Amino acid sequence: MGEAQLEKTVENQKRTNTSLYKTAWRWHFYAGIIFAPFLIILAITGAVYLFKPQIEQVMYKAYYEVTPQGEKMSPSEQIETVKELYPDAIITKYRPGENKARSSEVGVRTSDGSFTVFIDPYTGKSLGELSGDEKIMNKIEEIHGELMVGTLGDRIVELAACWAIVLIVTGLYLWYPKKKKGLAGVIFPRIHKGSKVFRRDLHAVPAFWVTAGMLFLIMTGLPWSGFWGSNFQSIATNSGAGYPPSIWGGGEAPTSTVKAKDVADVPWAAENLDVPISDLQGFVPLSMDEVAAIADREGIHPSYSVYIPESKEEVSIQSLYSHQKHRTRQRCILTNTQVLCLPIIAMTTTVLSQKLLLGELRFIQAHSLV
Repeated sequence: MGEAQLEKTVENQKRTNTSLYKTAWRWHFYAGIIFAPFLIILAITGAVYLFKPQIEQVMYKAYYEVTPQGEKMSPSEQIETVKELYPDAIITKYRPGENKARSSEVGVRTSDGSFTVFIDPYTGKSLGELSGDEKIMNKIEEIHGELMVGTLGDRIVELAACWAIVLIVTGLYLWYPKKKKGLAGVIFPRIHKGSKVFRRDLHAVPAFWVTAGMLFLIMTGLPWSGFWGSNFQSIATNSGAGYPPSIWGGGEAPTSTVKAKDVADVPWAAENLDVPISDLQGFVPLSMDEVAAIADREGIHPSYSVYIPESKEEVSIQSLYSHQKHRTRQRCILTNTQVLCLPIIAMTTTVLSQKLLLGELRFIQAHSLV
């Protein structure tokens, strides 16, 4: 009686395992069929976007490259040159060249739209203008993020990324060796077991080796998505991951109703933070030349961009993706009278690695008083 019961239990267990295996196989198969096309698009566009600096350097060489000759014009002089070319325009951004052979960039907004003017810093000559819509890499980014169909595309991309996690989990379950002895078919494919077995191993074994990398890319890409990412971003913002309280000396930061992402390209965790209001209190507003001088003094790599305030109460935001040896990233908030620089750890190019390095803050008070 006991032996019969044991056999029945073993048989039921086998049936359960078989049923679970078939269920996992169906989930894996249908998820792959439906979402694989979107994942392929994401992989291709992501790989292309990875080489954005190199691609744009080739495509926009005529705008980027200048011939060094003597001393550069000051940032203020370059901005004044652009104002003469576009008298009715509003200057929104300034970016110095990161080397002697690189042009300067001045952001401009007119009634016809926004664009960037490229200036030879030695002669003040305009090398041309480009709008964001004209840059091919912006299109690549739009395809990667929302398939060029807006919010609907963003949700589809987010759904595909989430189902990719289901693909990984079910794939690992199907791959896991249950009866195999040895490593063949587990960590390297079986070549001499027939074409069917070889095709199975050709899919399962390489997939196993790239599983960790795939999961890392998915989990670090989801924070950029519209739904999951917005909620995760709110948690990061509310937890103080954007501005640590110690910045303001224990007090509350003066804030406006403007969000950082509306005025500048800032770290992901800081996008929903309120932009501080510039408290003048008798100080003389900093000129662009003074802002550049502070950046040089603080050792900030000249690939930064300064987003210029449009009123006395607004602040400048200085954004930097450094290409130095140690890949130190910094974000500086420049009010009309003061500058705050935050080093950022740049372990990878993904958003989760852009964490503020707390405790290493530098606060520079403007030296010019009324």
